[in-house]
Amino acid sequence: MKTISTLLIATCLATPALAQDGGLYPEPSSPDASFLRVVDVDGSGARIGATEVAINEAGFTRYVEVQPGTVELDIANVASEFEVGANTHYTVIADGDETVLIEDAVEDSPAQADLLVYNLASIEAFDLYAVEAGVAAISDVAPGDHAGVALKAPLTLTFELRQGGETLASLDPMTLERGTGATVIVTGSAEDAQLHAANSTYTD
Repeated sequence: MKTISTLLIATCLATPALAQDGGLYPEPSSPDASFLRVVDVDGSGARIGATEVAINEAGFTRYVEVQPGTVELDIANVASEFEVGANTHYTVIADGDETVLIEDAVEDSPAQADLLVYNLASIEAFDLYAVEAGVAAISDVAPGDHAGVALKAPLTLTFELRQGGETLASLDPMTLERGTGATVIVTGSAEDAQLHAANSTYTD
């Protein structure tokens, strides 16, 4: 896996940070709490512990605060449970009958924006290319895996999925604010690749 450096993209594109930027990562209710969400691009909702959450148009739920230990999930009426640690962001990827727990690469920095990419496609080699910077933000995420990078914010980027210099799919420009996260999901194959994206959010 290869990523651009925070410094490079910040130098090219970052504007001065604004004190009133919103959307900071929430303070957990207990010092060792973690956050967990579900990615299910074909689903409509899930239950994380006792909390019902909807799947957004990009294919994932809000993060739900959970305590370290066993967390029970219900995804499309299929029950499962996972062991989670403290002070960590997790995503459960539901792909057919299989569910996989991933520890998210979240920096949780008030001065940066986290960009997370999940490869649910059959594409093994690609660049998530930041057009304005002229560089790849994240590259070569294995199918079923994820990668992340923290970028100095605020900034606006247009991302394209590229393979061998060819653009397979693209997104509208995304504004990345300080202390927030954005999630990009790759689906399909090289012939019909799609990108889905939205800001990472949390339950109240």
